Amino acid sequence: MRATDIPNFDQLSDLERLMLADELVASVRSPETLPPSVAHRFELERRWAEYEKDPSIALTQAAFWAKVRTLKT
Repeated sequence: MRATDIPNFDQLSDLERLMLADELVASVRSPETLPPSVAHRFELERRWAEYEKDPSIALTQAAFWAKVRTLKT
């Protein structure tokens, strides 16, 4: 389906289009089954390659959560 298949889509304001997009995203039943975006995939591959070059850059679980706590404040 394309946006042009929606009746009167061309008459919707930008705000109405964004509201429709929000509704569509919220209605996805199983987001975990969707493929990651290309940009996300490239970033994951880049980070994995960095880790493979130097596994010592990985955080321990304790260090990870400590960093999360500091970023939340």
